[in-house]
Amino acid sequence: MKNPRISRIIIDGKVADSDLAHRYVRTNPQARVEHVDLSPAEREALFQTTDAQGQRTILLTHSPGHILKQCPGTDRQYRCCNYHVINQTTNCPLDCTYCILQFYLNNPVTTVYADSEKLFEEIVAKVKTQPERFFRIGTGELSDSLAFDESSGFSRDIVAQFRDMSNVLLELKTKTATVDNLLDLDHGGHTVIAWSVNPQVLIDAEEHKAASLAERLEAMAKVQAAGYKLALHFDPLLYHPQWEELYEDLIRQLFQVVDPDRVTWISLGTLRFPPEMKEMVLNKFPHSRIMFAELIQGLDGKMRYPKPLRLDMYRKVYAWLHEYGSKDLFIYFCMESAEVWERVMGWSPDSNEHLDYLFAESLYRRFPGLMAEQPRREVYEAGVPLHQEREETPGL
Repeated sequence: MKNPRISRIIIDGKVADSDLAHRYVRTNPQARVEHVDLSPAEREALFQTTDAQGQRTILLTHSPGHILKQCPGTDRQYRCCNYHVINQTTNCPLDCTYCILQFYLNNPVTTVYADSEKLFEEIVAKVKTQPERFFRIGTGELSDSLAFDESSGFSRDIVAQFRDMSNVLLELKTKTATVDNLLDLDHGGHTVIAWSVNPQVLIDAEEHKAASLAERLEAMAKVQAAGYKLALHFDPLLYHPQWEELYEDLIRQLFQVVDPDRVTWISLGTLRFPPEMKEMVLNKFPHSRIMFAELIQGLDGKMRYPKPLRLDMYRKVYAWLHEYGSKDLFIYFCMESAEVWERVMGWSPDSNEHLDYLFAESLYRRFPGLMAEQPRREVYEAGVPLHQEREETPGL
């Protein structure tokens, strides 16, 4: 893969002395650097930049509100796992055809909140609110976690922050192979490096600037050797006339490299998107075929494959994960109904809070020493209800 070439760095005066601002400038000597104090009108004008220019523009600024948020999820009729997200960077250079960011983000400029101290204080305060609960917090919602890491080195900062926190795991989710900053860190076992995965033919067709499957496998081997836990995300599963052969071969290749005992969790989800996004995808990616599959509108208003196709894909992928990986893998659905859980796995979580507890129970059982005490279900069910804590943030 090619790392994003940054042509312009705009630095808000409030973060001019931050470590992140200095790193972006130092690691991008080719970029034009502008120091500004942006008014609302100037910020709006900047966000009207064309796509080609904007993807090469970085705005380093201060966060206007909370950076750590509840994963937005979707309709309560679909199960959600009570994950938390860090929206420190907004926008992604990988140019995947199915990426929902192109629908929800109104500007192409990549915004980076460089006031890291505020973010870290927010994380510490959050996990202290429920010291008996085990949190899962990730950075891959509004951007790829590692796409800009060669410029920012932010992974080193945040891994160090999570190293000694007892009741939390950090997840860095990526489609890149940019892992060199991670390999010499003392991570304390509290960071999970996660990959979204697809067969190479679908990477070529739909994930235009992401790492190849071979590059991702090589990166997985590196971080595994450095002692990190791993996670895998088959999300979105994409229909292809040869999808069965392609996904079985993908899973076989994965577990030739990845030790299933190091895998914390695996998510399954199929293509889904707001109806209005179809025209945007066809205009931007005229050679993509994913919008021409049979699709229906789900309970949350998003377009999805019909349930019979989803069930067929899920059942076979679920079986292959057990066959090539392990029957003890923690596998969950991202935004699917209890009916789908039951028809594929034979059971379903009772609620979102119950699913959150099941993550913790699996981690406690499979990774001795990660938690001081065995998790108790009542702690999770007594927490802040998802629909009350969640803020309005576009979901992925």
